[in-house]
Amino acid sequence: MEEKKNLTLNYVAIQIGMWAMYAPLMGYTSVFLLAKGFSNTKVGIISGLGCIISAVLQAIVSGYADKEKSKSVKTLLIMFAGLQIVLAVVLLALGNNFVLAIGIIFGSLISIMQLMVPLTNSIAMEMMNQGKEINYGAARGTASMMYALLVNAMGIFAKGDNLSIVPIATILSASILLAGTVLFPFKKAVRIADSGTERKTDTKPFLIKYPKIALFVLGAICAYVGHNLINVFLFQIVTLKGGTHVNMGICLSIAAVCEIPVMFGFAYMVAKRDSSVWVRVGSVGIMLKIILTLVVPDIISLYVVQVCQLFGFATFVVATVYYANYAVKECDRVKGQAYMTMANTLGIVFASMLGGVLIDRYGTNGMMMVGSVITIIGCIMIFISTTKSKVEAA
Repeated sequence: MEEKKNLTLNYVAIQIGMWAMYAPLMGYTSVFLLAKGFSNTKVGIISGLGCIISAVLQAIVSGYADKEKSKSVKTLLIMFAGLQIVLAVVLLALGNNFVLAIGIIFGSLISIMQLMVPLTNSIAMEMMNQGKEINYGAARGTASMMYALLVNAMGIFAKGDNLSIVPIATILSASILLAGTVLFPFKKAVRIADSGTERKTDTKPFLIKYPKIALFVLGAICAYVGHNLINVFLFQIVTLKGGTHVNMGICLSIAAVCEIPVMFGFAYMVAKRDSSVWVRVGSVGIMLKIILTLVVPDIISLYVVQVCQLFGFATFVVATVYYANYAVKECDRVKGQAYMTMANTLGIVFASMLGGVLIDRYGTNGMMMVGSVITIIGCIMIFISTTKSKVEAA
C-alpha cells in the first residue's frame, strides 16, 4: 500500500508568507497611512475600498477556480504573489511622494493579500482531500510565530515618518509566499463528470444553495467587524490607553503568540469536537476581546486582553477553514473557502469605513462600543446557523 505523503513542511512556507504579509498591510495600516498625511476617515476608506474590491474578486476567482478546465489554484497564487511584489516595490520607490498613488497602491496591496487567503487554504484542503497529510493548524501556528516576530521587529524599526519597513516587509513576505507556492507539489484534482441533475443544481448561487451557510457568513462578518476594528485601529486604541507604536507592536506580538497553541493543537481539537463547535467557541472569544478592550484602563491590562486571541480569532479562523471544507459539496469547496475569507474581507471593509468615521466623530471608545454590539449580534447568528451536516447546511 502506498504510504501517505506528509506535505506539512512544504506547506509551512506558504502560510508563513501569507500571514507575515498581514503584519505590514493590516497591523501597520494606520501607522503607515497616518504618517503619509491621511486622516482616520481616509485610512478607513483606503482599507475598506481595497477589501471591497477583494470581496468582488474573491467571488469571481473562486467561481473560476472551481471549474474543471480552469488554471490550478497554485498557478493563480503564483500570479497574485508576483503582482504583490511588483506593487510593493513601487510603493517603496515612491517614498513620501505622490500621496494619491500611495493610497491607491496600498489599497491594492490589501486587496490582493485578501484575495490570496482562500487560495492558500484551498491548496491545503485540496491535497488533504486527495489523501495527503497536512497539519493545517501546525502550519498556521508556525505562521503566527513569524507574524509575532515580524510585527515586534517592525515596531522597533518604525521610526517617525520613515516607514519604509512596511513595503520592505511586504516584499519579503510575498517573496516567501511565491517561493513556497512554486515549490509546493500541488496536483489539481480530476473530478468525475457531474450528472445532469447535479449540474443543474450547481447553477444556483452559492448562498442560496446553502442558506445556513449564508446566515453563518453574515454572523462571521459581524464577528470580524469586531476583530478588525481592533486590528485596523489598534494604534488609536493603544494611544488612548497611554501607549505608543512600540506598545502596539507588543500587543500584536502577544496576540500572535497566543494563537500558536490552538493552531498547533487544532488537529487534536477537531478530532475531539466537530469544527461546528469550535467556530462557536471562536465567536465567543472574539466577542469577549472587543468588550474587554473597551473596558480596560491601561496598556498593561490591554496586554492581558490579548490572551483572548487564544480561543477567539485563532480558534475561529482555523475552524472556519475546516468547516467550509466539511459543510459544502466537493464542487463548491473553493467557493466555500472564498466565502469564509470574504466574511473577513467584508469585516475589514465595514470596520475600516465605520471605525474611521466613528473615531473622528465619537472617539475611540465610541467606536469600540458600536463594535461590541455588532460582534454580539454576529455571535448569536453563528450559534443559530452552525450545522453538523451538509444536508442541514443546504
